[in-house]
Amino acid sequence: MKILLVSTQDYIHHPVPSRHHYIFEELAKRHEVHVAHFHVSRGAPRPTRLIVEEATQFPVKSPLLHYTINAPYHYYIFNRIIREKKIDVVVAAHVLAGAAVISAAKKNHVPAVFDLKDWFPDSAAAYFKNRFLADTVRRGVWEITRRNLTRSNRITTVSPSLVDKLKHLGFSAELITNGVDTDIFVPQDGSRTRQELGIGPGEFVIGFSGSIERWYAIDEMIRALPELIRYRKATRLLIIGGSLFTDYEKELRALAQSLGVANRVIFTGTKPYAELPRFNACMDVCTIPLSPPQWVDIALPNKFFEYSACGKPIVMRPIPDVTRIGGPNLFVYRTREEFVDRIKYQMDHPATFRINLENYSWREKARQFENILSELCT
Repeated sequence: MKILLVSTQDYIHHPVPSRHHYIFEELAKRHEVHVAHFHVSRGAPRPTRLIVEEATQFPVKSPLLHYTINAPYHYYIFNRIIREKKIDVVVAAHVLAGAAVISAAKKNHVPAVFDLKDWFPDSAAAYFKNRFLADTVRRGVWEITRRNLTRSNRITTVSPSLVDKLKHLGFSAELITNGVDTDIFVPQDGSRTRQELGIGPGEFVIGFSGSIERWYAIDEMIRALPELIRYRKATRLLIIGGSLFTDYEKELRALAQSLGVANRVIFTGTKPYAELPRFNACMDVCTIPLSPPQWVDIALPNKFFEYSACGKPIVMRPIPDVTRIGGPNLFVYRTREEFVDRIKYQMDHPATFRINLENYSWREKARQFENILSELCT
């Protein structure tokens, strides 16, 4: 098959890989996969098996402005790629660029799949503190997303709750959850990396790995740290990742300073995906402090699979679709007091786990996606 992917981000330079990287790098082993490249991120270039198609006329770094002013060019270039490269099927995941490629696919009588990897109206609005602006963005993004869903031949999404949400809105979607690279995310000794980070062998490490953005209540974990340090002096908070478009990390550093725990919080910045397992290995307990209720109800985060594959206990906010999968390593909290209690329990009852996640490997997710694309091409 000849596939054109229009992902949700700068496929080459975005610092955090998405599900599309894992799934389509696997598919590119046996299919010809083209990917649109949007020059909107500043990260180091990522190697890829995909055929990169330049899709930027104006390389503006503001995501909203970038995709808005490049929209006419996107339609032009996608139409040309589909026609000249004889594309068999399109996979769209971006809101604005997705609208352009679906229109181009329709013009060329090529089937299109829309992959809804989160609830875009809320995720787009989350970057705006002003309530009026956030509501305006939410409504606008939903209108474009709805049109994309309506005009697609098939819809895929990441969680059972999103399948249900779409059903209530009149759309039929197929579930392809996020997954994990089971070749590299395995239980391992983290002592060497702990030493590299200046963490002593007897210190208890609470860990978080992911984007440092406001939808994760990392600030609440920092506020809980003084009490946890009183309970066990040798306690650290390890934060793996960086902020994408906000000053949230800067605010967290200031908060830790104001609480007198700055020397107990380690910010590593964004790390390459292949290095995440060794950093996860440093953690005595991993966390998923997902905050907004409207996101909690539809989420199935990658980090759940990655932490679990590494054999780690997970202290997390209630996330229905994670709970639905379940596991002996899940410990749920709803308040800061419950968070402190769950962490104290892990301090007193250290444990590691062996959890088989082969059904959630990226190889399996690629196979599921491949089946859908093959059906559309026959």
